[in-house]
Amino acid sequence: MMLSDMLGLQMEYNDVKFLQLEHKSPEFKKLNPMGTVPVLQDGDFIISESHAIMKYLLSKYGGDKRELLYPSDVRTRAVVDQCMFFNAGVFFAAFMSVGRATFTGSIYAPTAQHIEEIESSYSVVDAYLQARPYVAADRLTLADLAVGATASTAQTFIKTDADKFPRCADWLSRLHEEEVFKTVMAPGVAYFAKVINKIWQHNKSKLEKK
Repeated sequence: MMLSDMLGLQMEYNDVKFLQLEHKSPEFKKLNPMGTVPVLQDGDFIISESHAIMKYLLSKYGGDKRELLYPSDVRTRAVVDQCMFFNAGVFFAAFMSVGRATFTGSIYAPTAQHIEEIESSYSVVDAYLQARPYVAADRLTLADLAVGATASTAQTFIKTDADKFPRCADWLSRLHEEEVFKTVMAPGVAYFAKVINKIWQHNKSKLEKK
């Protein structure tokens, strides 16, 4: 959504009812067999997985922003990809571990293991930022949109400790000054936090009665 906004694309969004498991329905799985969001339909072309969607949108509609956000320099692009693969395979997996336990009613706060896994990802981001101001380059790229989205939403579970991860905390602060993070990311995080806290309250009440 942030990338679409940056590219000035007119998107039509269809909300998926997660609590009703609409993303696991046969109809939805015809669009995406994984049963996950997001899914993009562009005419007769359908593609899922946010990182793949971003690369597609930028390649087809990026114009002069294509080189800025996904540099053609082989080494820089490799670093962008590295960060996006880390986000998809490690960081988001740690984030989803808390989410799954929350939505199945198992927890009403992150466990010690959950905290360790998310903070481990914060430490990776902190290391990526050791040699550059953004996670993959000297400027904002697709990698910052991807990792930044996960890191921003993960604040709902455990905030980035600026003493432990100063570069990560500073990077997040700078990202939140970007217009798309203000207009797209911040409202999404606020809504997510509201839903999670409501579920945690329900889970706590239920678990304490056992």
